[in-house]
Amino acid sequence: MEVTVPIKIEAKEVANEIVSQALKAFDTRMNLMADTYDLPPYPTQEQLKQALGIGQSRLNEWVAMGLKKQIWSTGSIRFDREEVRRFLKENFEV
Repeated sequence: MEVTVPIKIEAKEVANEIVSQALKAFDTRMNLMADTYDLPPYPTQEQLKQALGIGQSRLNEWVAMGLKKQIWSTGSIRFDREEVRRFLKENFEV
């Protein structure tokens, strides 16, 4: 047995929702870039996570995606601020 249910789609509502979601994504990405300007030249993992509002798992994902880290000494992992900006621009630019 086949049942057909007519669906009425409001094009304006759909378009408005798409624009709204796109603007939210754009705003989030722009905020990430803006937050990098407050970073010291070589932030620690904790400084980077706090400034960008991310957790360790997200940072680990970014490292797996190619974000380069620097190991200064035992237990001291740092990131080059310019490398972070480059990474964000290449991977999350809209």
